[in-house]
Amino acid sequence: MYSAPEMLIEEPNDRGTMYAMVEQDNRTAYFYLYPSELMGNRFKPRPCWLRNLQPAPEKMDTAAMENGVAPLLQARFCNHPQGKEPLQKEKISFIWNVEGDGAALVYDGRILGIIPGWGLYMEYPPSYAADCLDSGDNSITFPLGTPETNQTYRKFIEADEFWKSWSGDNNGQWQKIQQQFMVAYEDAFGPEKAYFAIDGNKWPPMAMAKFEKDDIVYFMTLGMSIRPMPWVDILYHDNARAYHRAELAIALDKKVYTDEQIMSIAQVLAGLADRPWKIVTWLGEGHTVSSGALPQPYESLILSSALYNGPEITMPEMYGDKVNLYWAVPVTFEERSFAHSKDNGGYDLLEKMIGVGLNHIVGERDAVI
Repeated sequence: MYSAPEMLIEEPNDRGTMYAMVEQDNRTAYFYLYPSELMGNRFKPRPCWLRNLQPAPEKMDTAAMENGVAPLLQARFCNHPQGKEPLQKEKISFIWNVEGDGAALVYDGRILGIIPGWGLYMEYPPSYAADCLDSGDNSITFPLGTPETNQTYRKFIEADEFWKSWSGDNNGQWQKIQQQFMVAYEDAFGPEKAYFAIDGNKWPPMAMAKFEKDDIVYFMTLGMSIRPMPWVDILYHDNARAYHRAELAIALDKKVYTDEQIMSIAQVLAGLADRPWKIVTWLGEGHTVSSGALPQPYESLILSSALYNGPEITMPEMYGDKVNLYWAVPVTFEERSFAHSKDNGGYDLLEKMIGVGLNHIVGERDAVI
């Protein structure tokens, strides 16, 4: 007989885009990650088998699946074919990855299951379980292994250490990061003219600094690169460390825009700094983001490091990763439509812009489309 599952624990990530949950009935215990209501049209829930509470079947538990019930794992794939005791909810906790799209379930101080972030973007998302011996045919549950044999396992050990390093008073750590970026920016553009907190009192600490040089006003973010962006691991695999982290900048011509317009555009840039984690996305070369706060005739911003041709900026590394500085340049509706008309169209738009002599400085210009 199937009993109704009991939810033992539920916990959101730090932006409320994903929820970690453990359910248990009289037969099995499962760990799930599921999207928030706002994310539900983009992503599917992801399951992770944890243990059987009853003797395991010899064959796949198709009857349970046909009845919409979480299936038992086959006997030859689990290390407890006779079943284990039920989980106790007070012993459960979670480790979220730093991107916020994956989590590990910790039971009594030991990782029992992992749902990796990169699985969010796959049709059949995998999971790892400590009590799984083999994945079998067509299974999405894999043995957890050890941190030495499983890179995903190792990343969650590192994530746990990362979160602990930011717990409590972390002003010293943030001040060191601030100093590194401000030195890099001031070496290129001179002393800061203003400094704004843009994190909304949420972790990670983020700020935007204002500089002026030769009638150009610069706004540059810092702190955004403390956490890696979602999606990047599945897109770039072994090269992901070159694309995980970003900061944003914009350069505005004072002869073209009023102080009010300049601050309005700067606010758009500040709002982008939390975008990857707020809506589970990533920002990179050639990406466009629409905004109704830009001056006419512009409708969107395109991000690019290739457009930059100013003084050299030596960006600090962050946790051993490269930090990309993307300059935001306004584009028209027609230009954005061109960029979205084909794969990698943003690169083609940037080529056209560079081809007619445009760069990172925002001023009056003719449309290229």
